[in-house]
Amino acid sequence: MHFYPAIDIKNGKCIRLKKGSLNEITEYQTDPLSQAKDFYSMGTSWIHIVDIDGAFDGKNINHETILKIKKEINCNIQVGGGIRDYKSVELFLNNNIDRIVLGTVALKKPTFVKEICKSFPGKIAVGLDTKKGLIAIEGWSKTSNVTFYDLAKKYEDAGVSALILTDIDKDGLMKGVNQQQLESLLASTSLNVIASGGVSKLHDLRKLKKIKSKNLIGVISGRAIYEKKFTVKQALKILEDI
Repeated sequence: MHFYPAIDIKNGKCIRLKKGSLNEITEYQTDPLSQAKDFYSMGTSWIHIVDIDGAFDGKNINHETILKIKKEINCNIQVGGGIRDYKSVELFLNNNIDRIVLGTVALKKPTFVKEICKSFPGKIAVGLDTKKGLIAIEGWSKTSNVTFYDLAKKYEDAGVSALILTDIDKDGLMKGVNQQQLESLLASTSLNVIASGGVSKLHDLRKLKKIKSKNLIGVISGRAIYEKKFTVKQALKILEDI
């Protein structure tokens, strides 16, 4: 199971939100590239990056920063936030980004996303961002009436490389992962799943490691690392036996 330390970028700086709210911003390391280098030096093989400006505005705002990170460190990079058209997809994947995460467009334009999956096999993840089990879109500012189960089913045979499940009500609060929701998804899909939202301590990672499901392939964490609840090295030791 891979560990994905997270970098959320807003106005060119590393920040974290609480429950996806722009009213609850905490600014950490001012330089995303420096932060990415720190994570890489600790041994991570993946970094999860979100363009927060892009997620809310629906277009790539911080792509130059993200591509610079990829160019300067030899690490797998997974990117989400505001990627909603073919041009944006090409921009990242043609510049060696290893995986992109489609959220809003995965709900609104499933046919388009399935075509993207065919064009870029193994490179597309679908974000299942949930509020009380319902999919949220446009930077989590709007909630649909579609459940995460239903959206996952749409992509079961589409060539999606992973589903990223985030309980927004847990995200950034460090109160533990919604393990019941996670296990329900794992039991209902054959697709790979990456867990996100609520990781607060090493005990949370140990609990996830014990889940007997081959399709749980990773865990994303941000605030707990920045607030020094544990280190990337400690997380890797638990999840990847490094």
